Amino acid sequence: MTSPSGRVFPALAFAMAAAGLWACDKSGSSSGGHGDGGQPGSGGIMGTGGATDTGGTSSSTTLTGTGGATTATGGTGSDGMAGAGGSATTVVGTGGMVGGGGAGSGGAIGSGGATGVGGSARTGGAPGAGGATGLGGAVGTGGAARTGGAPGTGGVVGTGGAVGTGGGNTGACQESSCGSHKWACWKVPTPPSENLPNPQSYTDLGNGALRDNVTCLVWEKANPTTQGTWQTSVDRCAALASSNYAGFGDWRMPTHMEMASIIDPTLGSKGFPAVFTTTSGYYATGSWWYETITGQSTAGYQWGYGTNGFTSNAIAMSGTNLVARCVRGNGTGEAADVLAVEPKDHYTVNDGEVTDNYTGLVWQQGFSPSLMDWASAPAYCAGLTINGHTGFRMPTLGELSSSVNEANVGGAVVATTFPDNPNGCKDPKYWFWAAEASKVGGTAWGLSYCDGFTGYNVGASGDWNYFPTANVRCVR
Repeated sequence: MTSPSGRVFPALAFAMAAAGLWACDKSGSSSGGHGDGGQPGSGGIMGTGGATDTGGTSSSTTLTGTGGATTATGGTGSDGMAGAGGSATTVVGTGGMVGGGGAGSGGAIGSGGATGVGGSARTGGAPGAGGATGLGGAVGTGGAARTGGAPGTGGVVGTGGAVGTGGGNTGACQESSCGSHKWACWKVPTPPSENLPNPQSYTDLGNGALRDNVTCLVWEKANPTTQGTWQTSVDRCAALASSNYAGFGDWRMPTHMEMASIIDPTLGSKGFPAVFTTTSGYYATGSWWYETITGQSTAGYQWGYGTNGFTSNAIAMSGTNLVARCVRGNGTGEAADVLAVEPKDHYTVNDGEVTDNYTGLVWQQGFSPSLMDWASAPAYCAGLTINGHTGFRMPTLGELSSSVNEANVGGAVVATTFPDNPNGCKDPKYWFWAAEASKVGGTAWGLSYCDGFTGYNVGASGDWNYFPTANVRCVR
């Protein structure tokens, strides 16, 4: 099959091209051309996954403070003083004394503290004033309210401190809200087998949903069994929101970058953690392609994923074999037909290094001085020193994806931050190596900054996914 620009698709792309789902080769238009998405070839079917990624568990640490013991008798004293709150330890301080006995003291206000001792009851005296309410602690659940000492003749029983309310960290994720869903405003999860920071970890909520313990996104656990068009998936996610599925009313389509956070290309043809149920079909996203948004292309393309974890902008929204894994969380973000909005204070540039202030990754601002094969790339990064900093390594495919600016084509980066980045849409494609070896053909995975599509170098000379050598941009 021949593309509009006269280039021939590889055999592995034929099925999608024949179905009208795959956008053909990237042209050299003024905008940089249409990014070669490419399809996953044999990776498009369900294969055997890797070892199950065990999700992290969240815990709560709530301690209940006990009330102060009531004394039976005591000498005559002044009216009850207010018991202060608990000291900053573990339980809640209780209130003041009953009757005319000396006031029991709590601790300083905090998250709990030693229990205040109530005053003794006076006999025959005028009513003592009740103790003021002890203040609850900041952490966990405060102490239970106590009743003061037994009433003397004519005395009024002072009531103890009210129950302090909690408010401490229960171990749950703290969602991000940077105003964008098309950029990574969270740490980028990494395949567990690579022993890198932020390994993928999920908590099964037991209601058909999974929480990503790194990004705090909540995912639909299972795929639908019925395939359809892009709009079919949009409507299905909206229906989950309307029905308050799993207790949430904000279900939506995931963006290109959000889907990138759950891929694991080390698993082969099933490039998603085993905790997810994976079916056939291509995964639709809530990210339209740049030229579809701008109107330069009327074909109707969106970013899509194959079942092995590859991504391309060349999935036609009119295709009927699309599914979607719905997602929720992390505030508001762009609509599918709106260009990516870069978050505020995104990058800090320091003489050859670029710090992503959201992901925490520190990038090499430039890249390798020449193309190299994948086997040579780790040594290049390991030997790199910038501003006296070492410890650079090859980025994962997901980390590379976090640097893609979907609001641009022909150098899909923030140009003022990475000013010398290759166009990526011209021949040669100027691919960038990822850390992962390919288990579905070729040698390894890579990403093209034409517009951010990924692939593995299995193609023959002249094919979109032919890159025996590529650039390297290191990270630490």
